[in-house]
Amino acid sequence: MGRNSFLLAIALGVAAVAAGSQAALAAGFMVRENSADAVATSYAGNGSRADAANTAFSNPAGLPLLRGSELEAGAAVILPSMHFKGSAQLRGSQIGGDDGGDSGLSAAVPNIYAVLKLNQDVGLGMAVTAPFGNANSYDSNWVGRYLGLKTSARGVDINPSLGVRINDMFSVGAGVSMQYLKLDVSSAIPQAVIFQSPAPDGIYRFQAHDWAFGFNLGLIAQWNDHTRLGLTYRSAIDHDIKGRLSFAGVSPLLGLVDSPASAKARLPATSGLSITSQIAPDLTLSADAQFSQWSGFRQVVIQSQNQPFVNDERYRDSWMIAAGGTYRLDDAWMLKAGLAWDQTPVVSRFRAVSLPDGDRYLLGLGASYQWNDHMVLDGAYGHSFALDRPNMNSSANSTDPITHAITLSGAYTVAVDILALSAHYKY
Repeated sequence: MGRNSFLLAIALGVAAVAAGSQAALAAGFMVRENSADAVATSYAGNGSRADAANTAFSNPAGLPLLRGSELEAGAAVILPSMHFKGSAQLRGSQIGGDDGGDSGLSAAVPNIYAVLKLNQDVGLGMAVTAPFGNANSYDSNWVGRYLGLKTSARGVDINPSLGVRINDMFSVGAGVSMQYLKLDVSSAIPQAVIFQSPAPDGIYRFQAHDWAFGFNLGLIAQWNDHTRLGLTYRSAIDHDIKGRLSFAGVSPLLGLVDSPASAKARLPATSGLSITSQIAPDLTLSADAQFSQWSGFRQVVIQSQNQPFVNDERYRDSWMIAAGGTYRLDDAWMLKAGLAWDQTPVVSRFRAVSLPDGDRYLLGLGASYQWNDHMVLDGAYGHSFALDRPNMNSSANSTDPITHAITLSGAYTVAVDILALSAHYKY
C-alpha cells in the first residue's frame, strides 16, 4: 500500500463517516460498532487481537504486529426500536397526545482503516470512525413533547497513529484524535400553560458544532506464541459547540429571540484491558473490560441572548464486560460469537427522553470468508436489549424545564439490531 493510496482511503473515509454517523449503540451515546469484528464478538478482544487494520483505532500498539499494509472499510446498519408507554399531566389533568411512535432512528455508520507498514517493527495507522452519536425523533403530538422532540448528535473521529515493536514481547502505540461533533435538538414550548389560555405550541431548536482534540495510547504484551494482553487509554475530549438557538411559532410576549448560542460537553475518557488466547489450533477466546469516565458529563447548558436552557445529565462512570471467540472451520471460513454487558452511565434520577437508557446485554454472531490471498470479507449480526424497562417516573428530567408544571410518567421498551459488513484488503 503506497502513501498516496493511504491518504486517498482516509479522504474517502472522512466523507463517508461524516454522512452517516448518528446512531448510539453502546450504553450512553458511545458507538462501539466500528467494525464487523467488533459486532460479531461483542467487542471481546478489540484491544488485543491485533489481526486486522481496525487495530489502528482499538489499540495502535497492534500496528507493527500486522504482517503487512492493509486497508479495511465497512459499515454497521443500526436498527433501533424505542417505544414509550405512559402519560403526561398538568396539575393533575392529563395532557393530550400520543406515545410518540417508534422514536429510534435507523442509520448506517461507516468506518475505514488504513495501515502502512514502514518496516517489521513500525506501522502507521489511520482510523476514521464515529465513536459517539445519538438520534431519536418523536411524533409532533407525543405527550412528552415539552421535554424533547428530536435529538441528533453526529460525531466523526479522525485518528492517525503510530505503533512500534520494542522487542519480542512488547509493542506500544499512540495516536491523536481530531473529533467533530454536531448537535441538533428541539422541543415544544407549552404556550397554553404560560398564558393560561388556548395557544399553539412553540418550538425551540439548537443547532451547533465543534472540532476538538484528544489522544490515545496502547500497549500489547505477547506472553507467548498464543496469548496477547492489551492495555488501552483514550483521553476525554472537551467540546465547546457553537451555533444558533432559534424559535418557531413563539409569541413575542415571551421575549425569546433567535441568537447565536453555545454549549459545553465533555466526552469521556476510556480505559481498557483485553486478552486474546489461542487455546486450540482452531479456537481463540477473548475477553475485554472497559471503564468509561462519564462522570464528567454533568450538564449541557445552552447559552444565548435568552435565559440559559439547562439540561441536567449527571452521568456516572460505567463498565463494559465482554467475552467471545473465533473458530476456524477451514482455510476459508471462520465463525465468531460474543456476549457483553454494557452498564449505562444514565442514572434513574436524571434519565431524559433524549436518551432513555438502561443497562444492556449484547449478543453477537458473525463469520469471515477468505476470498483470496489478499481479500477477507466479514459479516456480523448483533442484538442489544435491556432486561428492565427504563422509566421516567423518578427522574428530575420528567418535568418540563420551562413551566415546571407538566410531568411525564411511563416507561420505555428498547432494543437494537445491528448488521455489519467489512472488507479487508491485505497488500
